Amino acid sequence: MNNMPMPLDTGQTPPRLLLKPGRVDGKNSEHRSWGFIPKKLNNEIEVLLQKNKDKAAYKDKKVGQGTQDKRRTVIKGFFADLLKMRNPRYDIRSVNGLKQKHLKAVFQYLESQGQSPSTIQNKISIMRVFCGWIGKHGMIGDSANYVEDKASVKRSMVVQEDKSWDGHGLDLMTKLPEIACMDPHAALWLEQCWAFGLRVKEAIMMRPHIAEDGPYLNIREGTKGGRSRIVPIENLVQRDVLERSKVAADQTTGFLGQRGKTYQQKVRRFYYVLECCGITLKEEGVTAHGLRHQYMHEAFLRLTGEPAPIRGGDLRNIETRVYRIASGKLMERAGHTRVTIGAGYYGSRRVKAPRADNEQGKSGAQAAPSAD
Repeated sequence: MNNMPMPLDTGQTPPRLLLKPGRVDGKNSEHRSWGFIPKKLNNEIEVLLQKNKDKAAYKDKKVGQGTQDKRRTVIKGFFADLLKMRNPRYDIRSVNGLKQKHLKAVFQYLESQGQSPSTIQNKISIMRVFCGWIGKHGMIGDSANYVEDKASVKRSMVVQEDKSWDGHGLDLMTKLPEIACMDPHAALWLEQCWAFGLRVKEAIMMRPHIAEDGPYLNIREGTKGGRSRIVPIENLVQRDVLERSKVAADQTTGFLGQRGKTYQQKVRRFYYVLECCGITLKEEGVTAHGLRHQYMHEAFLRLTGEPAPIRGGDLRNIETRVYRIASGKLMERAGHTRVTIGAGYYGSRRVKAPRADNEQGKSGAQAAPSAD
């Protein structure tokens, strides 16, 4: 019999859970707590997941395996967290019994544990989709309604800091010899992320001989949402990275990396090598994804003649038409469907003009220009 004490209920903030909540991407042992979910409830969740697993939230298209895995982790983790409270007020035996109080209980707990705004927002968004599956469309309103600190779920879609390697004073070329000495394939995957703006998954799953299409690179495997895209080969650096990748690729399978290894094994090896070489967010302040940001910054400069806003560029110097065309091209290369996502890489287009301080008469000073 379980003798674990029942948390006290103050009637305000949700009681502390017995186990820490899991990450939204499922890269931990959160699934171990799914045993808290009763069999009937678990079966209902499974049926819904199977029925809606590849359906996009609002568009008539299919979502990728990564999104499906996140949905499973978040939805099951939500009900596990709820039931771990062992509080009669939050007892639930069927998905149809899901109510506002259940949502607030879990999300306020996540907030109290200091989960990042993006993680909380992601979980709320996925549960919003789940509510639509059970016929409760619109039950989850604005994310701010489910937390105490409204700012905890407010996140900007505009990048606030330079996430590129050189933006943190880290030179890829000086790190490559060390990485290549430990694993030459990992070094090439990094170069592909930098030269072509690839995601790590796309670099690992790309077959250079097949991807090459004359003056372009056709990215098909490992893309987000299964959307293929074309990346132009514009300079000798890109051509050099591609040619060396073709030489290093397995001549039978076409992939880089040890033959017989799965994608999961390759990606674990990749991040292990980076960690051994000190390339972590904690040590250097960057990740492999930062090279994708770096590609976007450099391509932005080539297409507009002005540095990216996150690097101090003044977008008032760029004609609106030029900016729009450049943004469209960059987002096509990155594999995004919305031009506005570009602000998440190179900054916002909006730059406030200098203005006189309203209190100038009193202070005798003029306000500094506002930087975006």
